[in-house]
Amino acid sequence: MFRKLINSRCFKPSLMLMAMAMLFMSFTAPSGTVVLKAGTTVPLSLETTIDGNNVRTGQTVQFRVMQDIKVDGKTIIAAGSFAQGQVVRAEKNGLLGSAGEVEIAVKSVQAVDGTPVYLTNGNVFDEGKNKVVLSVVVTLCCLFGFLIKGGKGEIPAGTQINASVMSNTEINVQ
Repeated sequence: MFRKLINSRCFKPSLMLMAMAMLFMSFTAPSGTVVLKAGTTVPLSLETTIDGNNVRTGQTVQFRVMQDIKVDGKTIIAAGSFAQGQVVRAEKNGLLGSAGEVEIAVKSVQAVDGTPVYLTNGNVFDEGKNKVVLSVVVTLCCLFGFLIKGGKGEIPAGTQINASVMSNTEINVQ
């Protein structure tokens, strides 16, 4: 009976198909990829105080991720990871009471596998106190009122914001 099976027309093609199936199954690892969905909230905290008088547009600033971001029970972005932001506007406070300004936009953070995750909706803005009216009034009374400076724009360390993931991002997790 075994000999009949071996000599049949279907044996060799069946054997080949089974061998190929085994080969493909043995080299296909279980998928360790998860998708971090667009719009996922990432809570961040500013690492250092940013002062409009001491930074320039384009300068990089650091945020820290405040809690683990998980998908399907797997950590995708670890708490304590650094996120990068960029100063998009910085103006010094000036004479005649003009106020200073500073604005930061959060740009990205790295996932546990090193994949950059781009963020949006994470802008922080501060404007100093405008003292133009005070400066003009004092200037009318005495000549040195023009020396009054406005308030400086300053975002203190520890400021907390929630940024959002910009687009679906595939992350490899083990």
